[in-house]
Amino acid sequence: MAYLYNLPNATSGADTILAQTTDVFPAFTPLILFFTFLVVLLGGVTRQKIRTGTADYSAWAIIASIATLLPALLFSVSSGFIRLDWLVIVVTLNIASAFWFFLDKKVTEV
Repeated sequence: MAYLYNLPNATSGADTILAQTTDVFPAFTPLILFFTFLVVLLGGVTRQKIRTGTADYSAWAIIASIATLLPALLFSVSSGFIRLDWLVIVVTLNIASAFWFFLDKKVTEV
């Protein structure tokens, strides 16, 4: 039976499997990062709305962007996981959400 792509080599470890999957499907890493961001943002906003009736979108945006930055930095340790332009996008998202957070609050609220 012919496969559409070669199966990953599982003898070298999980990082080799992920790198080979990223070579075949280049959108794999950005989709993981986007999924991480949305799960943290939407999950936090939804739970806060259920508990208090309102949600602090800027706070959850910065929490979600930091939660996305951590896997992006881990992906950048080994070559083949993440491209530099996606890492720059994640860092820019962190900076933008930090500006939004600090400009949205009063001096006494932060």
